[in-house]
Amino acid sequence: MPRPQNRSQLMDYLGAKQRNVVWSWCAVNEEERKVYLSIWLDTAKKRDGHRLSYIVQEPDWGVDDAGALSAARRDHDEKLALVFDDGYEPFGYFIEAKDRNARPRQIEDTRTGFIFSLELERQSDGSILAYPKTRIEIR
Repeated sequence: MPRPQNRSQLMDYLGAKQRNVVWSWCAVNEEERKVYLSIWLDTAKKRDGHRLSYIVQEPDWGVDDAGALSAARRDHDEKLALVFDDGYEPFGYFIEAKDRNARPRQIEDTRTGFIFSLELERQSDGSILAYPKTRIEIR
């Protein structure tokens, strides 16, 4: 198989299934117990002073004005529960926004040449951060 050119091809390459190829923020490979999470590149920051982290989820992402969760948010919460509660291994792939200030955002580009193994951390405000551990090249 040639190197993946888009998110769907990347998930196929990784043996991961998305609930919906249009709106899913994540995918899971049940057999290998791995969760693949999309990570906005522009959320990179050294929040604790020394380790680079990325935002995986903010408390308001996918929540409407009435407090209802979108299908994408419910799916994301389920996949995060697999990591936090069931011991699935988290991985991330990077995405770039068409407009960084848009809400909701749209994806301009998905980086398909590599993924990262991640350490996830739930913050007191409900945000979830990802700390990259190991870069894995996709060939």
